Amino acid sequence: MDQILIALAGLMGAAGIVLAAAGAHGKPGVGLDSAGYLLLIHALAVMAWGALARQGLIARSLGLATLCGFVIGGALFA
Repeated sequence: MDQILIALAGLMGAAGIVLAAAGAHGKPGVGLDSAGYLLLIHALAVMAWGALARQGLIARSLGLATLCGFVIGGALFA
């Protein structure tokens, strides 16, 4: 499950960079840059929570639920 979440965080980060670049170079006011920043922040949060869960600093079930929430929330709102 950890590898899947890390892969999803990588995809979210890549999509965030693409959307931020499209927002910077495209029409102003479309909102692509906001979606890109949201994905970048959520990707960083997934990586950070994953590292905390892997080192045992947070409960495994709480960490897994939080990570899934970050991934699903980022996908829905971006």
